[in-house]
Amino acid sequence: MPLSVDDRASNPTFRKLRDTWLVVSWASALSDRPIPVELLEEKLVLWRSSDGTVQCAYDRCPHRGTQLSLGSIDEQGAIICPYHGWAFEPDGMCVNVPQMSSEVPIPKRVKLQKLSCIERYGLIWVCLGEPTEQIPQFPLFDDPDMRHVECAPYMWNCTPERMVENFMDFGHLGYLHDGLLGSRDDLIVPEHSVTSEKNRLVFDLTMDVPSTNDSFGVTQVEGDRGKQTNSYVVSAPYTIFLQSRYHDSGTSRVLFFSVQPLSLERCVGYCYQSRDFDLDQPDAPFEEFQALLAEQDRPIVESQLPKHAPLKLSDEVHLPFDKVAVAYRRLLKDFFYTT
Repeated sequence: MPLSVDDRASNPTFRKLRDTWLVVSWASALSDRPIPVELLEEKLVLWRSSDGTVQCAYDRCPHRGTQLSLGSIDEQGAIICPYHGWAFEPDGMCVNVPQMSSEVPIPKRVKLQKLSCIERYGLIWVCLGEPTEQIPQFPLFDDPDMRHVECAPYMWNCTPERMVENFMDFGHLGYLHDGLLGSRDDLIVPEHSVTSEKNRLVFDLTMDVPSTNDSFGVTQVEGDRGKQTNSYVVSAPYTIFLQSRYHDSGTSRVLFFSVQPLSLERCVGYCYQSRDFDLDQPDAPFEEFQALLAEQDRPIVESQLPKHAPLKLSDEVHLPFDKVAVAYRRLLKDFFYTT
């Protein structure tokens, strides 16, 4: 159930997230028309101005509250309300009211509520308030040896922290994703450590992975199994950079994953499947591989109770192989309550 305006104002998670850069769309989703997006229970509209810059505003015309995302964009990059044809320039000011003579000045109060918006790494990031942190880094995005594949967004009915935690849960890899990310006959999680930095976690794990080449061709191992070192950087609150290095070939597969909180209990995940091998091969198997993994995960994560991962660690059972989850929850507690 959506929170009331008063409840959102008093909720520390909402307050912190409003001052955080959060992903809302693939940049490729923007064409010559505005598009609607949702962030923290707010309806927003995105469009490109004439200079190609992405603009963001609350998705309502100040005249009668009509959704501007149902409208259009003119040649000057102004967004046009579909109800009465009012035009708003990228700075939010209204520049045309067709129902009035051009000699009559438009009141200055007729303007859009604009929001901070940045296009980076092929993604659109929005901050509802005043950003207190930088956008998480994708170190290999501009590497000419990497090929990046945009996966279709994953819409899950779960909390964003549950979605993120699932993507770095080592214990389920071989069990739930048997034959894809691990094997049920080898479920012991190898030793690893986690380093906590300001609003970040850094950790590595070396493990045996099965070859998926008969079905997808996305792994670089010589036999039925091979070693892979996974290097993670997790940026609070909801972004993961993962580089998986194959020992047999020295090549890498990379994930950059960030979550859009539609609300505190519904979210959308955006994921790159990137690689520095088989650059001349089709991209579809990489997206299909990630989609299969996500769909195996989705009903499991959506079933988890309580909906919000408890930040009080004694509320759930944690064993030594859960140290990443423990570190992530401490990271979130610090991020939302002490920073």
